[in-house]
Amino acid sequence: MKTRRRARSILLSNCFSLSLSLSSSLAKIANDDDEQNNSSCATAGHLPNDIWSVLFVNKKHARRNEPLHNLGTFYRVAHVRKAIEMFLMTGDEEADEDEDDDDDEDCKKRADEEKEKKVKYAKQVINLGSGYDTSWWCLVGSKKSFTNRVKWYDVDFAEVIRRKIKTIEKHEALREPLGVYHFERDGSELRSTSGYNLVSADLRDAEELKEMLMEARVDWQLPTLFVTEVALSYLNGEKCEKVLRMCATFDGDKSSDRVSIKEGNDSNRLAANRAIVSYEAMRLNDEFGRRMCKNVREQRGTPFLALEEENGSHVDCASVEAMLVRCGFDAVKCRKMTDCQDVLLSRAEIYRAERLEMLDEREEFNLIQSHYGVSIGVRGDYFARTFRRWLT
Repeated sequence: MKTRRRARSILLSNCFSLSLSLSSSLAKIANDDDEQNNSSCATAGHLPNDIWSVLFVNKKHARRNEPLHNLGTFYRVAHVRKAIEMFLMTGDEEADEDEDDDDDEDCKKRADEEKEKKVKYAKQVINLGSGYDTSWWCLVGSKKSFTNRVKWYDVDFAEVIRRKIKTIEKHEALREPLGVYHFERDGSELRSTSGYNLVSADLRDAEELKEMLMEARVDWQLPTLFVTEVALSYLNGEKCEKVLRMCATFDGDKSSDRVSIKEGNDSNRLAANRAIVSYEAMRLNDEFGRRMCKNVREQRGTPFLALEEENGSHVDCASVEAMLVRCGFDAVKCRKMTDCQDVLLSRAEIYRAERLEMLDEREEFNLIQSHYGVSIGVRGDYFARTFRRWLT
């Protein structure tokens, strides 16, 4: 009993990116907690290439999490970033086919837009509910080969984005990779010549999300990877599917939303080369899962809306895959965290992480991991090849 209570407590602290169902003030607190988890994990040596997470943590509130929690954070971050890295390392041939010649869009845009128009971006990453995530610095900003080749959008509540901008302004290590940058929407958004962008939007409103991404000049013709980490769990089923359908099928033309996405229909060509990598709570059809939902609702005031509806207790790999297909993805695969550690990560990576700190509570750890999963949905041959290993 004591073990289960302790596991529930650790699982609660692993629930991050709460901004999707919180007021902006609570979102700030939740994202602080998330970044403290990442910082603790990096400090323990699990994320040797992430020297930026600690910059988003108030030193007065910095903490060192126990090994059980650090290892769980490692597997979450490592899987998501490995999937993004696989996309970034894929050849650019297909992406180079279309040149962006729209040099006369709104003439009132900022001066640096001219420099951006000269760049031929090859790929695009959109991180929904990103909080203070530092993946761009780890995977793109620190690598010269990706400079001005990847458009990246971190999306969250305006208050969260403002605080992230404030932290970026304080630290040269965060500012320098951005190149020339400026702010929009009263300081709640950032645009940079490096291709990195911060966008303020509420994921609970898919229409607002589309508008904000279009205003931020998302190129819907580029191969685009969407990323979520415990973001969709806080949306009810209807809103969650609207976001997923946008990720799979929206091409910048709102009329396309009304087009059928059945296989064989011409709409399959409207939004080719899309994918989503999603780390979410799942498999909550047991006592531990029900207690976790109750604790999240009562202690955080942020219920797993998608999991507390009529069929919420039956969220598992099969139901997640069915939802992704229903929303327009061609090929999908969802795996529990206990089943996917050797799919994307090498044995050397796993061995190194497992040896960093002594982990005595293996049963506890596996119990927590079994209530989270990573799913990948793809649309188009480009991503079918990129994530072939995961999808098989």
